[in-house]
Amino acid sequence: MHVIVSGCGRVGSQLSEFLSYEGHDVMVIDKDPEAFKRLGAAFNGVTIEGVAFDEEVLAEAQAEKADAFAAVTNFDNTNLMTAELATSIYQIPKVVSRLYYPERELTFFKMGIEYVCSTTLLADRFKELLVKGEDAFVQQDRLDLGLQLVEFRVTGVGAGRPAGELNAGVSSHLVSLVRDGKELDWDESTLLSVGDHVLVTLRREGWRAIAACLGESMLDDPACRLAVVTASPETEALLTGEGQPVNVVIGGCSAVGAHLGYLLALEGNNVTIIDEDPALFDRLPEGFDGRFIEGVIYDEEALLEADIENAQYFAAVTKLDNKNLMAAEVARHVFEVPRVVSRLFNPDKEQTYQALGISYVCGTRMIAEEILGRILQPVMRRVGTCFNNLFDVVEFDCPPSWDSKTAAEVKAGARIAFVARRSSGHMPEERFVLHSGDKITMIGSHKSLDKLERYLKKHRKG
Repeated sequence: MHVIVSGCGRVGSQLSEFLSYEGHDVMVIDKDPEAFKRLGAAFNGVTIEGVAFDEEVLAEAQAEKADAFAAVTNFDNTNLMTAELATSIYQIPKVVSRLYYPERELTFFKMGIEYVCSTTLLADRFKELLVKGEDAFVQQDRLDLGLQLVEFRVTGVGAGRPAGELNAGVSSHLVSLVRDGKELDWDESTLLSVGDHVLVTLRREGWRAIAACLGESMLDDPACRLAVVTASPETEALLTGEGQPVNVVIGGCSAVGAHLGYLLALEGNNVTIIDEDPALFDRLPEGFDGRFIEGVIYDEEALLEADIENAQYFAAVTKLDNKNLMAAEVARHVFEVPRVVSRLFNPDKEQTYQALGISYVCGTRMIAEEILGRILQPVMRRVGTCFNNLFDVVEFDCPPSWDSKTAAEVKAGARIAFVARRSSGHMPEERFVLHSGDKITMIGSHKSLDKLERYLKKHRKG
């Protein structure tokens, strides 16, 4: 494909590098030549200095023969204008624009511009991570298949139990076991330890298989609570405090911070936003029913004024990774806030966050992958992450080369979580036989899934 990328910021550079690595003909446009330094040494596309709505620049980028165009600068108006030119004048078949401010969605929609709103995408992900259960939460709830993919942390009541107890016939299937940030090569006799992170595929009745590993803490997440009650009605008496407001402190009134604060306040929570630039509080809508405090997000005085000592949630969402990291560590270790999530811009720092055990959202990677999914026809679709972004959850069609193979015979460097066959969901025991037409959900590291994706492209039908 001949692809033009307008904007060589964090998202644009990652997008361009991936497309180049996959063998596409990539043209990157940016008005700042220094921005091209973000492109790695392996990038073999073309860089063009200028603005993408300049006809001479578009001619140099050979827009007339482009198959796809991504408008990902830091400015909504620029993205809108360039996307409109690419669509209407050059009639490029696939055009996708990045959008920062949700209030402008209607304009993009009316003009027929396909867009990815990074603010709502990230705010929704932050909210999901903040409100998830402390020890157990539902990664995927496939009502159509009657299956759930559940991640949980082993508590004291589950320590010493054999991992094999989590393989309960057709009710539950142990997918992965992570200890101290590394996946274990477990067997049925492997004993669970406090703090182990486990991923299990189960049916509603399968909750009984993991209840012994969690105790009452499994009721923290609403989806888990509903599943437990469905599986074991006698546990309904344990449900208390549902719907109670919580205290939330947000560090940074970025577009994401403002939108996240508004969403949480709408649900009746007590929200306080901290930022050292009071002008940014103008981003908050008039209906925002919360507080805002001028100050540095990791400063103890500002945090105390925000009542951090009584906060259940803390989100660090400035545009500076080091500031977010410092604030997250202060919230976790000084004030012992139960749930802390940090924003991360530079994907190269993901291992640092994982090693420190900080829950985070890497917006650069999320947005780039979302736009890539719109531009390309991927053989593999990323549908989630688990173990604090250590592994991705992906979905793809069974390749012809796997037809009639058992789950045990498939050596993909990743683990099968479940298989959808027509309208039924199946947990893959070793003797489970795969067939063409199956939709497979797997989990694995970024590296292993990149390798699997290359294999699937090589062996795709036709």
